[in-house]
Amino acid sequence: MKKYIDISGLNLHDSNRGTAALSYGAIPFLEAKGYLRDGQELILFHRYKKFWKHSNIKILHEKLQINGKTYKRTIVPIHDIEYLLVQKLGIILPFTLFGRFVRGVELEAAIYGGDGFSDIYGTRSFLGRMNQTWILRRAKVPLLFLPQTIGPFKDKQNYDVAVDLLRYAREIYVRDNKFASEFDKLGLKYTQTPDLSSFMLPEPWDIEIKGNAIGLNVSGLAYKNSFHKLKGQFDVYPELIERIINHFRAKGSTIYLIPHSYNYNKPIADDDMLACREVYRKLKDKSNVVLIDRDLISPQIKYLISKMTFFIGTRMHANFAAIYTGVPVFGMAYSYKFEGAFNAGGLNGKEQTAMINNLRSEDIDDYIAKIERFYSKIIHP
Repeated sequence: MKKYIDISGLNLHDSNRGTAALSYGAIPFLEAKGYLRDGQELILFHRYKKFWKHSNIKILHEKLQINGKTYKRTIVPIHDIEYLLVQKLGIILPFTLFGRFVRGVELEAAIYGGDGFSDIYGTRSFLGRMNQTWILRRAKVPLLFLPQTIGPFKDKQNYDVAVDLLRYAREIYVRDNKFASEFDKLGLKYTQTPDLSSFMLPEPWDIEIKGNAIGLNVSGLAYKNSFHKLKGQFDVYPELIERIINHFRAKGSTIYLIPHSYNYNKPIADDDMLACREVYRKLKDKSNVVLIDRDLISPQIKYLISKMTFFIGTRMHANFAAIYTGVPVFGMAYSYKFEGAFNAGGLNGKEQTAMINNLRSEDIDDYIAKIERFYSKIIHP
């Protein structure tokens, strides 16, 4: 047994609480499957350029608190030049920190953002998630795909890269069957399991939830409508959100506006918190609408969502928080991953999701009617 496991993409403080939830769930998943054992620690190789900055060249140690347990992680620097030597030429210098520490790495467990093993968000995003993989593969460290959605791939070169890594992997876990036909064609075996976030426990905090609570996750990506290849596909999303609020408020519900991907102190353009604040600001009638304007961590948001009577989410991992805590949920989908993920969670993807891409104003009545049909079936059968 070697000392270290590299969980690539592990970041408990990621602004996207869904991505952070994957990190919270990755460690208990690996323990449950026997990949992370007593006495083993986590490791990360940190790429840097400015060697004259002392903070860049130090080995760092951190403690992670997950589900009530403490885990150790060592962060080892690797200079950009050495990184490229390893990645491009396979040259591993045995006397460097990377050369010494990589010999102690038993496995790379790759998160890839949960749905990032795809070029739906662009080629740069797809390839950028593999910083650890490129160099660890050169060192012959085995690769494990943690549960995630594989694909889709629009670019043939990206598909070829993906297939090459899938063939290299020791084991592949997926959270849905969307790539099943491709796996069959490629002759690759895989195991379907729940999403990693299902292994993250909710963390209670001080909030009082009113009766008939409707949780509504507003995605800044859709609200801003300017995200890379999805740009311009969500023109009526703000109108849809406002009308959903009015629809359920008319039924006597309290609507909770819940951000799921946001940086509380330094928001970016497609930040959910900015979108939720904007929705709240524009409401002429703010009665029975609660804006969750707090810097919550992933387990705390999962707790909040678990207390809803009904949940409507645009971010996939906001929906996962509902799915894995038994809250009736409807997904406002922007990719095919939604239907597959809902089906994999034992739900009805066709009944409980609907696409928001290229929706028109005249389609909104039908869209809300579909949400209402499922709501009425579950809440007032």
